Amino acid sequence: MKASEKKRFKDVIKKLIDSGTYGTFASFHADMSHMMHGSMGSVGRQRFLPWHRMYLYKLEQEMQSVDPLSFIPYWDWTTSKKIPAMLKNFMPTVNVPGRGNITVSRNVGTPPPLPTKSDINSVLSEDTYTLFTTQLEFSHNNVHGWVGGTMSDIQYSPTDPVFWLHHAQIDRIWSIWQAKPQNTGKNPSLSGDDRTMDPWTETESNTRSITSLGYSYS
Repeated sequence: MKASEKKRFKDVIKKLIDSGTYGTFASFHADMSHMMHGSMGSVGRQRFLPWHRMYLYKLEQEMQSVDPLSFIPYWDWTTSKKIPAMLKNFMPTVNVPGRGNITVSRNVGTPPPLPTKSDINSVLSEDTYTLFTTQLEFSHNNVHGWVGGTMSDIQYSPTDPVFWLHHAQIDRIWSIWQAKPQNTGKNPSLSGDDRTMDPWTETESNTRSITSLGYSYS
């Protein structure tokens, strides 16, 4: 990222914190009724990737309503084994509805270690969606634990801006897996209300293509 892009990202996040929008988004993740993690059972396992893709998409829309040139970057922790420099000292206080003020903290480097390229190549070799999302979520969990502090809190981890860069990396890896010809048509197995990516109205099928959502990864 250019220096101007890094500054833009932080400036927009600060404005969303001040407006209350950022805290509201954090409260969405704190609501476990959205069933968006594998620890919540088979439905949560299937919803993990599409729900968080919509989560990223919706926050980026809010960011671009403040500054049309802003975007969520990704942190490739397989090659960069440290907190992204632009966020190293950016640990804001966020007011979360129903919880109050949360000041972001970190305890970097706690076990387990960050996933390696080999780890992710192994994940990408999985030939069913369920195996793929299960293994990717395990790697995802390790990053939350490695950052520590607020990021290790399953409910309020989105208050740390690192969360969004981490999840953009997870989303990017899913997009790479989806682009493999042998994985065409391999999607989450959801039915009924579970297909809706609440609190939004979009369904799982709306999350299947990042091209359709209007973004890509360089």
